[in-house]
Formats: sequence, C-alpha cells, structure tokens
Amino acid sequence: MFLVIFLGLFYSENIDYGFKYLIRITPFIVFPVCFLLLQKNKFIFSEKTLNIGKLLFYLSTLFFFLSIFMFFYGKGYVTENYFLNYSHRITSQLGKYSIHPIYASIYAIIALIVSVNFIKKKKYLYLFITGDILLLINLILLSRKSAILIMLVLLLLYLVFNKTIYFKWKIISLISVIMMSFLVVKFTPDISNRFRDLENIFKNNQQESSSNLRINIYKSSILAINENPILGYGIGDSKNILSLFEKKQKFLKGNYYNTHNQFLGYLISNGIVGLSFFLLILFKNFNIAASSSFEHLSILLLFTFMMMIENVLDRQNGIILFSFLLNYFAFKNLIL
Repeated sequence: MFLVIFLGLFYSENIDYGFKYLIRITPFIVFPVCFLLLQKNKFIFSEKTLNIGKLLFYLSTLFFFLSIFMFFYGKGYVTENYFLNYSHRITSQLGKYSIHPIYASIYAIIALIVSVNFIKKKKYLYLFITGDILLLINLILLSRKSAILIMLVLLLLYLVFNKTIYFKWKIISLISVIMMSFLVVKFTPDISNRFRDLENIFKNNQQESSSNLRINIYKSSILAINENPILGYGIGDSKNILSLFEKKQKFLKGNYYNTHNQFLGYLISNGIVGLSFFLLILFKNFNIAASSSFEHLSILLLFTFMMMIENVLDRQNGIILFSFLLNYFAFKNLIL
C-alpha cells in the first residue's frame, strides 16, 4: 500500500505535504520488510512469544488507563461530571500522552479481545475479569458510540459462532448483553446524547450534531471523488481538494475535516486504483484470519469497522498498531 500511495506523489502539486504524509505511513513498509527478514526466526512467531506479547499489551493498556484515572483523581477531576468530561480531558489534558478517544477505544477493545484466551485458560482468572471490567468502564467513559457498537457486534459474533458455548448459555448471554447495553446507553448522559444524534439522520434536519457533521463530510467527499475517480488527486493534494469541496457545504462553516472514512480517503488520494489495491490487502488478510483464529479475525474486523467511520490510518496511533498486528498475524500463520 505504501508504494501505491507513493505513486500518488508524482501527480500531486503539494509535494511537501505529500512527503510528510509518506513519512507518517512508513510503518506500512517497515513492518512487512522486518517480518520478511525475520521469517526464519521461529521464536518470534512462536505461540509463547505471541502470548507474552498479548499479555504485555493487555497489562500496558490497563496500566495506561489506571494511570489516567490516578492523574485525574490527583487533579480533582473525578467528580459527578466525570462521565461527561472524561473523553475531552483524555484528548487535551494529558500533555504529550493525550490521545483521541477513538484510538484509546481501539486499544481497550484489542486488550479485551486478547484477554479471552487468557480467561479460557483460567490462570489468573480473577485478575483478567477485574481488568476487563476496568477496561469496559473506560470504554464507556470514552463515550464513542461507534466503538461501543463495534464491541457489541464482536461480542455477539463470538457468542453466536462459538461452538464450545451451550445454546442455553448463548441465549442467556445475548439477553444479558442487550439489557446491559440498554442500561449503559440509557443512564450514561454522554453516550445517550451521542446515540440520540442518530435521530437527526432519519429526521433529515440540519441540527448541529456529530451525525449530521459526518453526513455533510461524506457528501463533500463523494463530490470530490466524482471529479477524479480513477487515480484521485494524489496524496499531496487530497487535503486541499477536500477542503475546497467542504467550503461549499454551509453546515461545515468553512472548517476542514478529513473524510472520516478511510475508504473515501483513499478514493480521494489514489482513486479507484488505490482503493482496489487496499481492498485486495484486506481480502487476503481476511482469508488468512478466517483460517487462523477468532482473535485474529476480531482484530481485523475491528479495524475494518473503524475505518468506515474514521481515518484510522491517517495517524501513527492507528498506522503502527494496524500494520504491526496484521503483518505479524499474517506472517505467523503463513510460516507456521
């Protein structure tokens, strides 16, 4: 994918922005090359190494969120409005450790996914159950409706397709998940407000909301794509071109927003050709994941769903995690 995006630089006018973007997405080529060079090292791709890596990721994510809580507690931010202000504070009040809630949600969900196998082994069972409860609380506090919906979808898929769970327990679990989800949405103000935003889509009004914002961004993106659908505008010019189309939307008030959809983003920068190549990469990874493990498949589904509502691969937070995990799993399953 790096090479396809790189080719888009040749028909871009803004070469400076294009080079900066290429530097940002270097993990796309660094990790495949590294794993290719290390493919004969069985220790790196062994189950033992994978389990150690998963455990370290889980504990690091848990430590990160606990540290945030302790920091906010020390600052006196843990008040009755904690639920309302948490996602804002994690974005702007952690200095160099500040993180966008959607990426924090991705880390939390991946940690929850990898914990499943540890819970199955029943070793340190109560430690992982306690950790998962804390991660779920943080996921609720982050208040990203898309992340919560994706987590629910993954959980439901796990319950439905897991042959080791008796049918009776599947029904009980499904009912419990639905009831708990309803209670969380109903009694968590920030989350209930975000889900209420979805009503604006069906009412077709222009009230200011995150849902209407996305609709208008998608309209601008599609208009831009229609003007140059085959090769796009090149990675250097995609931002400027989208900005020109967004200025025509009164709802956006002259502000610039990225496409909030990775697939639309690639259509603008590299056209149908670039998107087709990216979809081919995803398709090959799904083929590998389908015969690998539900864990691998869940992580791939997580990123795919997230890319439908965010430009996850436009920030290094997303690029590094996506490229590392998918390449590691792919090489592991092809080699062993």
